[in-house]
Amino acid sequence: MKNLLLVIILIIITGIKLFSQWSTDPNNNLIVGYGLDPHICSDSAGGCYITYDYHSTAYPRWLAIEKLDLYGYKPWGINKRILGESPEQSGAEIIEDGEGGVIVSYIDRYENLPYWTQRVRVQKIDSNGNFLWEPTGVKVTLDEINQSSQKIVNDGEGGAVVIWVNTQAKYKVNRISSDGQRIWGDSGVVAGINGWYDPALLARTTANKYVVSAERNKIKYFDENGSAFYNDSLDFWLFNIISDGVGGIIVSGKVWNGMIPKLVAQRKDSLGNNLWQEPYVEVADSLYINTSLSIKQNKNNIYCGWTGKRNGIDKVAQFQVLRLDGSMLFPDESIQVGIPPLNGTIVQPLEENRTAFIYYSSDFLPDSLLVQSYDTLGNKLWNEEGILIAHPPIEYQSYTTDGNGGFIIGGVISNFTVVAQQVNKFGNLGEIITSMHQECQEIFPTEMILYQNYPNPFNSSTVISYSITFEENISIKIYNSLGELIKTITNGLVRSGIHTVNLSSDDLPSGVYIYKLQTETKFLTKKLLIIK
Repeated sequence: MKNLLLVIILIIITGIKLFSQWSTDPNNNLIVGYGLDPHICSDSAGGCYITYDYHSTAYPRWLAIEKLDLYGYKPWGINKRILGESPEQSGAEIIEDGEGGVIVSYIDRYENLPYWTQRVRVQKIDSNGNFLWEPTGVKVTLDEINQSSQKIVNDGEGGAVVIWVNTQAKYKVNRISSDGQRIWGDSGVVAGINGWYDPALLARTTANKYVVSAERNKIKYFDENGSAFYNDSLDFWLFNIISDGVGGIIVSGKVWNGMIPKLVAQRKDSLGNNLWQEPYVEVADSLYINTSLSIKQNKNNIYCGWTGKRNGIDKVAQFQVLRLDGSMLFPDESIQVGIPPLNGTIVQPLEENRTAFIYYSSDFLPDSLLVQSYDTLGNKLWNEEGILIAHPPIEYQSYTTDGNGGFIIGGVISNFTVVAQQVNKFGNLGEIITSMHQECQEIFPTEMILYQNYPNPFNSSTVISYSITFEENISIKIYNSLGELIKTITNGLVRSGIHTVNLSSDDLPSGVYIYKLQTETKFLTKKLLIIK
């Protein structure tokens, strides 16, 4: 009881955020691993899953998946390799499976130039890191023709729908059940033909319909059984399809006024009927030619982010919000983000009345990645100049929610370093907001835990964290890959709680080691990697 009262007093007085491994320094984001093409999604518990290619920058690449928990720790230890039937697996897309795990689609490639084979596969991984769809995943089709450019969405029943294109420019789609079966046939269903080989677009509505685009201005609706029941040609070049949250979709893209593109959008119901003015709603009348377009739903609002001309100034990052009736939340003009010139802004929903906008470096703060949060009145909620996320900027970004009003970004910085950064609802880097119950558990843990060392791999030194439930004698020992004891770094009486120890590699060569936490009744082990 005394301990609990002490915890409550500490939390009320100090407002402490405990034991997070997330970085609070934008110059030193949390290192996940080393590789290319990272993709991220939520673990539904405040953390995230992240995939990336590693092993080589050429053939053969391998595909890794890692889990970061609420505090940025790796409960699985080192990464897990997703396998196929060929030497290379790469180019992943990752989604939540609705059950706390994820589903990953990826390319499985064999290469002996000038010949090569390439197939799309999918794998389901649970929250404990177990592969559920055979050791090498499941083929989305048995067609013996090369495939690429896959997209994936959740089917709402623990499975997924995947679209891909083959080397005959034919786009096909298939649904994979929660147990890894091809529901729409061993070949899949034809979605369209496009000789430009444009990346396909794919969305699932809340009415369990699937909308795909295999051509620049056409969409096709499929029902849950894979039957196509509606085709439509749009009056603009389609760039994005998202669910409207109430059974329909929002489609958006570009039309041209001479050489100047405009941003337009239309809402369609579950049968494909237009719900907004014909032929579309004009969102922006002057886009920068190379701008990225970011369209996201936040409750009953559709947020659109882009770069273009505003009040006579070029390359202004800005956003506009569309209501479900097609009217604009800011009818007079869009809201500017950051200080121009900028190349674009990424929309990331936070909570119902707050949305974040991430933007690249500017003249104000070169070589950096910043973020600002706005309410539905267009007011800035964080620092006037924005919050610095990363310097140098994180490239090849993907985002997901932290489950508590903030977000997590994954990407690559210099030298193929894959990083992740958490930003909480107040714009603070690496500070975890938890309930009082959770914080009490962190100070007085209910179980013995050995955390993954950080950083890992490492060159000169690393930190090992552990927690014990009551005061007792413990030891932490380091063993080589042969099981031989190398050194003891802790040995003695330790109070209950979470503790950290430092390990120097000065007298250790490169290699894989095992560190072991031993108490009088139990022991735990994990692996670490030294690279010199």
